[in-house]
Amino acid sequence: MPYRSLKSVIENGKTAYCFMLDSPLSVLRAERFVMPEIAVQDYPIKTSEQEVARLRMQSDLFRADTESMLDRIGVGLEWRCLDLCCGVGGITDLLSRRVGTDGSVIGADVDSAKLTVAGDWARANGLGNVRFEQTDAFATGFPEASFDLVHSRFALSVIPDGTGILDHMLTLVRPGGIVFVEEANVQTMECTPTEPVWDRALALMVDTFAKIGADVYLGPKLYGMFRTIGLTELRVRACLHALRAGDPMMMHLPGTVEGMRDAILSMGTVTAVELDHIVERLREHLLRPDTLTISYSMVQVVGRVPERGLSRSSMRRAGGLV
Repeated sequence: MPYRSLKSVIENGKTAYCFMLDSPLSVLRAERFVMPEIAVQDYPIKTSEQEVARLRMQSDLFRADTESMLDRIGVGLEWRCLDLCCGVGGITDLLSRRVGTDGSVIGADVDSAKLTVAGDWARANGLGNVRFEQTDAFATGFPEASFDLVHSRFALSVIPDGTGILDHMLTLVRPGGIVFVEEANVQTMECTPTEPVWDRALALMVDTFAKIGADVYLGPKLYGMFRTIGLTELRVRACLHALRAGDPMMMHLPGTVEGMRDAILSMGTVTAVELDHIVERLREHLLRPDTLTISYSMVQVVGRVPERGLSRSSMRRAGGLV
C-alpha cells in the first residue's frame, strides 16, 4: 500500500494544493483542486477555507495517537467501518488502508460542504474503498448491526446533546464489533507564560459551546459511560501535545475563536472591536519564541459489543449519563 500524506494550503481564497507522498522518500508532488462554495451551518464554528485548514492540522496533530489505537484494536482486512461526523475526512484514510480493497469505509456527516471537501481529498489520495454520505448523526438510516467498527472524533463534545449520538452508534455495531470514540477535554489547555487574552479567548470558546448545550469537558466521562452501557474489553488513553511557535496547531485557539465569531458576538459579552483585539493580541503572544501551550486532551475510549448484543435499555442509558 503506497504511503500517502496530505496537507492543504489555502491560497487566493478558493484554491487548495494537496501535497502527496507516494513513499516516505519520494519527491513531493502537488495536485490542485477548487474549493466549493461553503454554506453557513447552524454550528458555532463556520465551515470555511480556514476551518478546513484547521481541521486538517488537528487531524495531523493526533494522527499518530489514532493510528496507535487502531493498531491495538486490530482493525484488519475486509472490515466494514463507519466514521461518524467525519467532517472533511476524519480518519477514513487511516481505516482505508487497514481494511483493504475488500473492506469498506463510510464517512458520514451532516455538512454537505465538508463532505464535498472530503470527497475531493479522498479521490486525490486514491481512497477507492471510501465513500461519503450526508446524514444525521442521531439517525443515519444505516442498517442496524452492519459495521465491524463505528468511530467518532470531536463530535459528541461539540454538538448539542451530543452523547445521544452514542446511542445511535451502539445500534450500528454488530455483536462482537467495536465502538471507538475520541473526545476532547479542554481542561488541559494552558499557556506559559500566562497571558490574560489566552484565558479570555478560552472562556469565550467554552461559554459559546456551553450555550448550545455542548460539553467540551466530555472526554474523561466516556469511560464510565462505556462501562455502564455494558461494553467489554475497554481500552482508554488520553493524548495531549506541547506546542510552540512554528507548530501549525499553535494558532488553534485564535483560529477557533475567529471561526466562532458570529456565535460569540451573539452572546453579547464582547464587542467586535474587543474580540478583534483579543485575537490579535493572542496571536502576537503565541508567536513569541518562549511561549509554550498545552493542547486540549483527546481521550480515546474503545469498547466491544458483547456477542449476545446490548439490551435496548442499556443503549438508551448512553445519552443520559452525563
